[in-house]
Amino acid sequence: MVVPAVPGRKCALDQCSRLMEKYAVQTCGYCPEIQVGPKGHRVRNCQAYKHQMRDGQHGWQEATTNDLVPPVYVYHVRDQQPRKPLINELKRYYGVLPAVVELFAQAGAPVETHYASMMREDVVIPEMDEEKLAV
Repeated sequence: MVVPAVPGRKCALDQCSRLMEKYAVQTCGYCPEIQVGPKGHRVRNCQAYKHQMRDGQHGWQEATTNDLVPPVYVYHVRDQQPRKPLINELKRYYGVLPAVVELFAQAGAPVETHYASMMREDVVIPEMDEEKLAV
């Protein structure tokens, strides 16, 4: 049951990219709005940061599959510190994984090799007093 879900996400992304080849998909560079069709609309309803400077105009650009199906990343920490809470100031030392992959990794499924750099298994997490000395 653990193994089929990750290929299921890949299949969904593949189908999404096939649809994007057939239909033009635009996304706003400022807000999460997506337009499927020949061209982005001219309605001035973008409420993103500093929208007053653009008078609410969207900034349309070509969308990617991550715009349509955004990945959700969670922190991945080795089991050597199971009881310690995560510290916000040290978050750059923690690895991240897509939430689905992390869920299956905790269940014991093998993690694919192209996620190895994201997991940061080779990085030792410093203590708070050592953080200033870390390079």
